[in-house]
Amino acid sequence: MYRYMTPKNLVTLVLPAILCLAPAAQAQIIQQQDISAIDQPRGKWAEDEILVKFQKTVTTDNISRLNQKFGCTPKKTSRFAKVMRIGLGKGVSAKEMVELYRSSPEVEYAELNYRAWAFFVPNDPYFSYQWHLDNNNPSYGGIHAQAAWELQRGDPNVIVAVVDTGVAYENYKNYYQAPDLSSTSFVSGYDFYNDDSHPNDDNGHGTHVTGTIAQSTNNNEGVAGVAFGCSIMPVKVLNSYGSGTYADIADGIYFAADHGAEVINMSIGGTADSITLRNAVAYAYEKGVTIVCAAGNEYLNGNPTVYPAAYNDYCIAVGATRYDQTRSYYSSTGSYVDMAAPGGDLTVDQNNDGYGDGVLQETFNLKPGNFAYYFYQGTSMAAPHVSGLAALLLSKGVVDPDKIRLALQSTVRDLGPAGWDEQYGWGLIDAPAALQFTIPGDLTGDLEVTPEDLIMLADQWLATGSSLPPDFNDDGVVDLLDLAILAENLQQ
Repeated sequence: MYRYMTPKNLVTLVLPAILCLAPAAQAQIIQQQDISAIDQPRGKWAEDEILVKFQKTVTTDNISRLNQKFGCTPKKTSRFAKVMRIGLGKGVSAKEMVELYRSSPEVEYAELNYRAWAFFVPNDPYFSYQWHLDNNNPSYGGIHAQAAWELQRGDPNVIVAVVDTGVAYENYKNYYQAPDLSSTSFVSGYDFYNDDSHPNDDNGHGTHVTGTIAQSTNNNEGVAGVAFGCSIMPVKVLNSYGSGTYADIADGIYFAADHGAEVINMSIGGTADSITLRNAVAYAYEKGVTIVCAAGNEYLNGNPTVYPAAYNDYCIAVGATRYDQTRSYYSSTGSYVDMAAPGGDLTVDQNNDGYGDGVLQETFNLKPGNFAYYFYQGTSMAAPHVSGLAALLLSKGVVDPDKIRLALQSTVRDLGPAGWDEQYGWGLIDAPAALQFTIPGDLTGDLEVTPEDLIMLADQWLATGSSLPPDFNDDGVVDLLDLAILAENLQQ
């Protein structure tokens, strides 16, 4: 669902209206750009040095003797904090040396030299209206995208298929690429409605959905997308009126799975169960594809079960929330709902920005090429938030659909009754929390415990050498419990 808006005035409750922003508002937003070091690689702390504050009574000779004992070299002492930056020798970790210095009575404190950076705020001028990505009140609305972007922004090798009305991804005949998708990476898709290789959008729905997943971001234009570094595969299965057959949808799913898509977003659905559709999503799931589906906007229409969202063995069904983190009035409920994401509610302006609280992205009205920025509402708008987050997890190295689901469901903000419920599933997705989710023993971050993790553990064990005894629990025995403690320490 979507609604038209003009500045500060709601034109109609049935048809959508264009979002127009005054030049003064745009200029004010642009002044906030360029405050982050977007391309700077960084870890959580400096790996080659630590910070040590010695007791006031400790002499220079004693400090030198202690540094030599630990094989470290002083770099400089801060002018005001009087903390010494100490360079580390080879084959030792910063965390290890902190513990060694802390054990000395001559040391007031020792700690890692943590890194800080300017938080990434994209310079897209209308980003501040995307409450669904982030907002000034962390207790409301969005998925905390800015914190997530500090961790991951997407890998172009990760492909998200948008199975929908098509996407405004190219200039071809009477179709045009959306200006705010000009920097988005696209791979070849297909048009199953017209049976050709140009899945251009003639409705606008698929373009809006695509924007939430991977709108061109930090390009001084328009708005932002969740996984803007990832690639989009446009797959058209619906016509210009936004309708299509299960046969075409199934073909689109098979195509996406066979041509490299790792996530399939379906902000579409019907109320009939189908073997054809079920087999299609089962096929994609078995090929390792994460399938994200809108749970449906049918709550006020008898709340029927919606497919393919209800194929819970294979699909992640997403309900919609509004700014205050309550269920959007239209969002379908039921036993198949897995989680929620912002879908909006255009009947209210809870964030007081002068516009109904929809999901803002670029698309077109009436005909292809008539581009502007529109607030839409619906579970169609909620699902691509989850697809974008799934793409960020894939970019991080989590590839198994079940592991992606685990990371998403384990880190949601619980809404409604405690635990799972029919309105919100497990709760509202939290992007940075999902990206930081870990399981015991997983050192590589892929949410799998594999031989690679054991190799990393062994390397760290050997690196402790003689400077740190491997008996971590001080019970006089080096055993598997010490290995477990080491693994836990490495994950922190």
